[in-house]
Amino acid sequence: MARKIYPPELEEYVREHFKTLTIKQLAPKIREDLGIDITPAQMKAYTHNHGIHYGRAGKKIDAQRLTTPEQDAFILANYKGTGHQAMADLLNERFGTHFTKGQVKAYYARNKLDSGRTGYFVKGQQSWNKGLKQTDFMSAEAIERTKATRFQKGQVPHNGGTPIGTVRLRQATKNKPHSHPYYWEKVAEPNRWRLKHQLEWERHNGPIPDGCMVTFADGNTLNYDISNLLLETKAQHAVKNRHHLHGSDIETEEVANAMADLMIATTAAGQRRKKQRKGRKKTE
Repeated sequence: MARKIYPPELEEYVREHFKTLTIKQLAPKIREDLGIDITPAQMKAYTHNHGIHYGRAGKKIDAQRLTTPEQDAFILANYKGTGHQAMADLLNERFGTHFTKGQVKAYYARNKLDSGRTGYFVKGQQSWNKGLKQTDFMSAEAIERTKATRFQKGQVPHNGGTPIGTVRLRQATKNKPHSHPYYWEKVAEPNRWRLKHQLEWERHNGPIPDGCMVTFADGNTLNYDISNLLLETKAQHAVKNRHHLHGSDIETEEVANAMADLMIATTAAGQRRKKQRKGRKKTE
């Protein structure tokens, strides 16, 4: 392959600017200032062939360093609240460089710089197009293209339009792998659902009292027949879980609730006696 010949003015330019710029920084600057297309690899061979050294005599080039001390100071002074692309634009405008978003992102990571930007809206933040008409920020061609995917009057979304009264089974999820499956019923629009066994109990007995819950006598969370539903307090439920006092039908569950009430009363009486003993010791 024939050796590529460069114009004489290139050597003078490189000797002057190679004192402060790295090979990766110098190659795009040569394309911009002299119109000479040269890659970093060609730039490295050129400096070697012409005996051109980086900076002071004997100083070796840091191949990983893309920024100058002045650029480092600029980034440190402005990185707060400035994203990767915005910082690249600021650097290129200020120093005439060609930094990319990826290079700035890597720089932030290496130097543990956190701009504080999360990428999502925070409470109270307004969207950039608030108060603007569509024609203020979109071209006529772009607006025309949106017509094909717009909702039409009376159109029902593919994931909506479920009739009130629909019953669905919801299984355990990845976030709650040990949760029990339950039936849910849609009770109102647009998307309000309630547990089926709670609704079934309320249809026969009225609203569930505060501090109470509806449980399944046989332990089967899919059996929401009224004959299998039992009202108990949350305190009873907690004690039964702690002491494994669950029955297998309404009769044994009622006995388990009575035992839970006895344990709750015994604990409360013990706490009262303990307080009384402390009170007598203080008065003595």
